[in-house]
Amino acid sequence: MGVAEYCPVSMAASVVCERWNILILREMLAGARGFNDIHRGLPGLSRTLLSHRLHTLQQAGLVVTAAADGSGRQGYELTDKGADLRGLVMELGAWSVRWSFPRPTDDQLDPHLLLWRMQSGLARENLPARRVTVEVTFDQQPQPVLGWLVLCGEDSSACIRHPMFAVDVHARASSRVWHELWYGHRTWRQALATNDLVLTGDAKLLADFPGWFTLSAFAGRVSEVHSPDA
Repeated sequence: MGVAEYCPVSMAASVVCERWNILILREMLAGARGFNDIHRGLPGLSRTLLSHRLHTLQQAGLVVTAAADGSGRQGYELTDKGADLRGLVMELGAWSVRWSFPRPTDDQLDPHLLLWRMQSGLARENLPARRVTVEVTFDQQPQPVLGWLVLCGEDSSACIRHPMFAVDVHARASSRVWHELWYGHRTWRQALATNDLVLTGDAKLLADFPGWFTLSAFAGRVSEVHSPDA
């Protein structure tokens, strides 16, 4: 890449607009720290290219290496300079909601990625005091996709294989409905009222279920801009 034009927009674009960089920043702004966590949220990006892009972001002063968790494994965190891009990323998403964010197409439905988003978006302060296992069914063709959320405070996790714990809550909807719920095209109440989302299990847990998730950062904007019945 050549030297950027001496213009604030051009110089910022030379870093932020390089392919994948802004999506890497999106994942880190959402809380991802470990290499695997960042990679999991970016389907289509190879591990080799992610490593290269993280190096580029380090050179630009947006990212530094740091412990990913209490185990001391290497991870990454945003510098003040990188974290200062939150407003830009949020405004870019808000612009898309206003002008270019229709309901998802079939080829945009990705149950495993959405399960990861659901795990990342848990409202941990609202989770049950005991461990609760949720089996999430994404109905789609040619066959349903199952995933599991093991809710256990800060140690909560998402699994694509049965975690071998007894299931406390079964949550079933089409893959399309799950995506529309997460991104604000419809509400929990609407989906439950029409039986597009079916929850079974302990009544107290079912009543609390919607409060366990924060949903996409843009869900509120989507519900304001797009009528759920549109």
